[in-house]
Amino acid sequence: MVIDMNLNENFKDRLNKIWSTPAFKAISNTLIAILLGIIVGLIIIVISNPSRAHIGAMRLLRGPFNNPINGWIGIGQILYRATPLVFTGLAVAFAFKAGVFNIGASGQYTMGLFVALIVGVMGTNLGRFQWPVAILAGGLAGAFWGMFPGIFQAFFKVNVVITGIMFNYIGLFLVNGLLGNPLRKYLVDSATNRTIKVKGLARTPFFFLDKIFPRSGVDFGIILAIIVAIIAYYIINKTVFGREIKSVGMNRDAARYAGVNEKKMIIASMSISGLFAGIGGALFILAPSVYNLGNNYSLENVILNAGFDGIPIALLANSNPIGVIFSAIFVSYIKVSDVALQSIGYASEMVNIIISIILYFSAFSLIIGQFIVKFVKRKNKANAGEVIL
Repeated sequence: MVIDMNLNENFKDRLNKIWSTPAFKAISNTLIAILLGIIVGLIIIVISNPSRAHIGAMRLLRGPFNNPINGWIGIGQILYRATPLVFTGLAVAFAFKAGVFNIGASGQYTMGLFVALIVGVMGTNLGRFQWPVAILAGGLAGAFWGMFPGIFQAFFKVNVVITGIMFNYIGLFLVNGLLGNPLRKYLVDSATNRTIKVKGLARTPFFFLDKIFPRSGVDFGIILAIIVAIIAYYIINKTVFGREIKSVGMNRDAARYAGVNEKKMIIASMSISGLFAGIGGALFILAPSVYNLGNNYSLENVILNAGFDGIPIALLANSNPIGVIFSAIFVSYIKVSDVALQSIGYASEMVNIIISIILYFSAFSLIIGQFIVKFVKRKNKANAGEVIL
């Protein structure tokens, strides 16, 4: 029938439009990477410990529901773990938009944590404004630290990856050096060689989240993370500044020819990237944490992983700020299975291996996604040549 043929063609046209949209491509590529990564991860679980493989697979997939008390506690723990990861993911994703790889997010995260700690411990005169000021101070510290790799890239053509790695170590040793001598008596517990925990009004409030997810540690930070991600999305996609950032990322020469100050955009993107990472560090050290026990920083010469975790999160989200929220929650979902897997004999590195595999497949998922789209279009063209009676 002619009507049936027209309806069929209209339906296929709509499907082709959906499949060709950037949003569908980004989502499908991410889902393909996650699916392939989990499949390979399950295979590794089987190979590493065949006798407990069925239990390990279930614990990996159950994620937060491994919590023996309540699944809601596990979900809250995911949101708690995801809070700083959203910000480090945003840090990497925002820099990507300008064509810059911010591998220095860990240093910016550490600087934000350090400055927020100072305000959180010594800024008692701020009263109820202590925790907001501490978050703002941490963000500005991260922005300051992120600005330097941007300056070296913009004016001296020094690869931002090199300076980012350098400033990770400079930030680490600077913070540890200051905490090890001049500030030790104010900020460090000598018995544990860890910083003291912020208390009282310096901690980010639970708001109503401790009622929904009791004993999980989730606080206002996750709400702030969602708000900041939405703002970042708006800036990138709805403002002239955001379009200039993206134009530099796509083609710096063309952007310069169009009148965009590429140096300014690189420095600005790295500063804003550092701002996000610094806020992430601040929210970690100011968080009330599980059972309202607080968090601390250990004086070890080891770069914090949170900044590096932002790389797979940004890649899985295709550098979309809204996608970063879901990517961070997914990575936290996998990470929360860590203890459950260790309790049945699996190595603590198992979860990191699975996340790395998912990241590895994220590169191939783009190729696979393009192949699927081409296959569907080719099939539709072939069907269009058929005679429908």
